[in-house]
Parts: sequence; structure tokens; C-alpha cells
Amino acid sequence: MHTGNPDGVECRTEFKGHEIRVFSTWTQDARLYIDGVCRDRSIRRVSLQKIRILHTSLRIGADVHLVEVFAKALLSIRLQVRIDGRQVAGEFF
Repeated sequence: MHTGNPDGVECRTEFKGHEIRVFSTWTQDARLYIDGVCRDRSIRRVSLQKIRILHTSLRIGADVHLVEVFAKALLSIRLQVRIDGRQVAGEFF
């Protein structure tokens, strides 16, 4: 799910019982939460090109999954969440 917010943009999804939430403000403060815990934060400026702004690993049993957040901005911030290279939430760009 991707929702507009007067303070920024939020994207949420669930993966194997874990809630993943990404929030990015218009001032480029981006945060990646897993199960309510902030796992990565960035104040990197979002560009016109699609760039990875956040990432972390998620351990589920013996498996470790790479969680990545990509962003792109023109008139608004667009977010995309990928797990192990596969898009699971956000916008297509």
C-alpha cells in the first residue's frame, strides 16, 4: 500500500508475517521500519534517477532476506520496496 501524507510519503507491506513500513518526508528524511523498529535511515537527497536509499537484512529462521528501498523524485517522491530483488510494494518506475 502506498499512501500520501501531508508530511511525506509512506509505503507498507507484509512479508512472511513481518510488517515493513517506509516513510520519506519532503526534506529527504527516509526511514525503513520492520515490525515497528527503525532498521535504516537516510537523509540522502532523492534524485530524478531511481536510487537505493535504504536497505537492511531480515532474518526469518535460517533464511536471510535483503530488503531494499528505492526512490525517485520529480514533482513528488515515489517509493519502491524490493525483497531479494523482487518488488513487493510501492510504485513501478
